[in-house]
Amino acid sequence: YPLMNAFNCSQVTELLNRTGIPSVHLLGPRPATHLDRRSGRGVSNRLKALEYLRQKYTNTSEEGVIYFADDDNAYDIRIFEEMRATKRVSMFPVGLIAKLGLSTPIVSNETAKIIGFHDPFISRRKYAVDMAGFAVNLQLFLNKPKATMPYKVGYEEDYFIKSLGVQFHDLEPMANNCTQILVWHTKTSAGIAPNYAYLTHHKDYNTTNLPQLYDNVFKSMGL
Repeated sequence: YPLMNAFNCSQVTELLNRTGIPSVHLLGPRPATHLDRRSGRGVSNRLKALEYLRQKYTNTSEEGVIYFADDDNAYDIRIFEEMRATKRVSMFPVGLIAKLGLSTPIVSNETAKIIGFHDPFISRRKYAVDMAGFAVNLQLFLNKPKATMPYKVGYEEDYFIKSLGVQFHDLEPMANNCTQILVWHTKTSAGIAPNYAYLTHHKDYNTTNLPQLYDNVFKSMGL
């Protein structure tokens, strides 16, 4: 379900019409109570999309995957193929993120399970992921009537995933056990080279996906 929330966006409409992808345009304006900087941008759009899914698919056996796509990201088509297999919550690395150059789950090489997160903003987040770094099974969401996203900048992803009632063992690492980047933030600013000096949140990275992931990132940048 590539849910795109747009208002007066003829270019998006034209693009989707050319691709032949079924789509629905929804308008979810920010409420007057959440116009301040502490309120996350895009939350009202996502909440409107989630409301639409509940109205249309609750009490059905419809299969699908929810993914929050943004207009400032670039996607490798393989990411959409991979997330089709999402049983509960799948996760994958996102490139060009602040000081680290990326945001990613930490995956144990021994168990192939997610054991933590590598992100410039960890803070008190249990699931320190980027908005572009996870996908959710539709039926899981529909079966959690209280699942929602808060108007709290920096904590939108964490709260939403926690509201689904999942635990670490439910998380599914994608992109070759999170060693490849298939989605990038492509803002019009200087590129960000990964900096190993910020590897401080986990004790033993050598037994995880991070060395191979960073190696792949540096190679892609010609470094």
